[in-house]
Amino acid sequence: MNESWDRTSYHFLSQVVIFLDVNDSKQFVEVAYAAYRKHPATDTFTLQFMAFITINYLNCCYHQHADKSYVESTFKFLQELPVDPAIGLEKLIGKFYQAVFSGDEQKARSLKSIIQDCGYASIIDDIKID
Repeated sequence: MNESWDRTSYHFLSQVVIFLDVNDSKQFVEVAYAAYRKHPATDTFTLQFMAFITINYLNCCYHQHADKSYVESTFKFLQELPVDPAIGLEKLIGKFYQAVFSGDEQKARSLKSIIQDCGYASIIDDIKID
């Protein structure tokens, strides 16, 4: 994997990450995060693609029963992305996944309720909270 990442590369990864094995996904997203950190872009599309990578990767980790070590860098990366309304929902969903992975059922339920109230229930309906 080279360092020649651009908006198109990020877009492609954001779409395919959910179809990959979690171990392969982890390798790709870590390289993408490093490339973005090296050359951060704040245009709306790049930010959205980076946020989509994080959310789809977290979904992949959840469904493939990855342990918490697989997701820590993603939570950190998502937090590092700038405050921008274009990725506000993804940051909220990231916080939801963080609560799920840390076992904070009360926070997960609260965030799930907010996400559902905003009309985005279908994005997280397949995530079970014990």
